[in-house]
Amino acid sequence: MASSITLGKNIFSLRKEARLTQDDLASFLGVTKASVSKWETGQSFPDIELLPKIATYFGVTTDEIIGYEPQMSKQEISRECARLRAAFAEKPFEEVHAECQQLVRDYYSCFPLLASIVSLYINHASLADMDARMALLDEALSICRHIRRNASSSADVKQAEGIESGVLLMMGKPEEVVELLHDTVEVDVGADIVLSNAYSALGQLEAADKTLQSSLFQSLVLDVNRLSQLGMLHAADREKLDQTHTRALVLIEAFEMESIYLNCGVIHLSFAMAYLKGGDAQAALDCLEDYERALRKLEFPLKLHGDAYFDKLEDWIEEQTTMDASVPRDDALIKKSMVESVTANPAFAVLADDPRFLRIVASLEEIAR
Repeated sequence: MASSITLGKNIFSLRKEARLTQDDLASFLGVTKASVSKWETGQSFPDIELLPKIATYFGVTTDEIIGYEPQMSKQEISRECARLRAAFAEKPFEEVHAECQQLVRDYYSCFPLLASIVSLYINHASLADMDARMALLDEALSICRHIRRNASSSADVKQAEGIESGVLLMMGKPEEVVELLHDTVEVDVGADIVLSNAYSALGQLEAADKTLQSSLFQSLVLDVNRLSQLGMLHAADREKLDQTHTRALVLIEAFEMESIYLNCGVIHLSFAMAYLKGGDAQAALDCLEDYERALRKLEFPLKLHGDAYFDKLEDWIEEQTTMDASVPRDDALIKKSMVESVTANPAFAVLADDPRFLRIVASLEEIAR
């Protein structure tokens, strides 16, 4: 892992910046020039009592002298999360949870890793018993708040806010979600369009294309999720529900989202619940068949990807420090949840004896095998 103490390099850089010789520093500290040379080349470290003196000499903090800031690269985070996903599917929950906790302690300032671990917690909380699940969510909240307090990157902070709000909803604390997010919904000024125009003016057409593709993809994902939420809100208003559902289907079909948005099936599932809530079992079954169709389009192992239209999407994903093309759960757990999202969902209990429902369940079980 890319976690190291850069003390020697820091002393060398500070000494050169101050235009001092190794003899100058050695004389001030009462050590030999050879000792300073070994520090700077990483052959040894200064005694701990010398660190405050070295820091004072150069006018920096001891933390800056030591330079110990545990970090992982994006590739290392991806590999570690893939290992943990597989471990959650194969090992006892408590054992893998302990591994995650150790990583958090070892890399407490590597905020993209911490956010990834919290995502793993959320996606595997169902594996723990109820008491352990609530403790896990409390732990996830603590990590998110640590990121928000200490991260200098606005992207890290924004990601932590989004994850924290999801955890709070899982814990049944909507009032805290409102408190956290009510000031964060802002008018979209189209910064991506301005940036794309700037790239175009510089002749960087590929960068302009990638900017708009990535922004459009994110907007589409958010928009179909907004529409599914509006569908639930208008479950009692059939005309409004139908209009909302139609608009969602138009977006999904126009951009072939079932092939590139891995959670597209969840949109159909949400509308099925909305129609059932409104009392229309047949419309709900239509949506469940859409859910079944969307799942059949998934290719395992699952991974975020583009298509012929969104042909720059994978390049953009690769460049992000807070994203991973891999999905947050092991394939076996995903397949299991695909079925349980229907069979174990209380909302669909009234359909248990319906022949269409039984056929859909059988089909889902076949997909999951």
